[in-house]
Amino acid sequence: MVTLDKTATKIIKLNSGAIPAIQSVLEQEAMVLLGLATTYVLVVNGASPRAVAQLRAFKQFDKDQPLGILTRGDRAMDVAKIPPAAKKLMGLFPLPITLIVEALPKLDPGITQGFRNIFIACPDAFVFDLVGAMPFPLVCATAKVGGEPVTSFEAASRYFEGQVPLIGDGGRCRYARRGTLIDCTLPLPTIMNFGPISFDDLRPLIPEIILPSHLMK
Repeated sequence: MVTLDKTATKIIKLNSGAIPAIQSVLEQEAMVLLGLATTYVLVVNGASPRAVAQLRAFKQFDKDQPLGILTRGDRAMDVAKIPPAAKKLMGLFPLPITLIVEALPKLDPGITQGFRNIFIACPDAFVFDLVGAMPFPLVCATAKVGGEPVTSFEAASRYFEGQVPLIGDGGRCRYARRGTLIDCTLPLPTIMNFGPISFDDLRPLIPEIILPSHLMK
């Protein structure tokens, strides 16, 4: 068990051996910062309303928005309604994409914040393994400094050491940007924001995927 210290931050390399330490911190309703393939993200135990509230308070969002959930194909139905397009896309996980799906009504209101939909993602193999090992959902939010996502361990340690009990050192994020955003609540899966995976990458795999007019320029 990791003993929490409000002033000292434990630094661990992100690999399979880090999972027990991460679980220990999350079970104590504390927050961890993990370096993923996309960005560094703040993660809490989604089964704990107290932990979810802590994450939301820490982020100080300037407007209401749902939090994200790290998940994978065999666990996503625990938190969301999964239409066929989303199921097909999750079959590609791990992949740096983020899916918009409809949340299950049982989710903590602190996660959804009154919104019908949530964001789910599994950007890399470490997240895939971490989700499989956790007995609770992993709720997350992108770590930012000055409005920009944190994408390196150097920045993560500089700005967050002493604020969270554990930082998972993922080095410099492979993609250094948020995942391609795909809305799966529309009649056809629709790319809402460009990211590491392009429309051309996805079209052969998901022929029905489309671009909205504002991204066709």
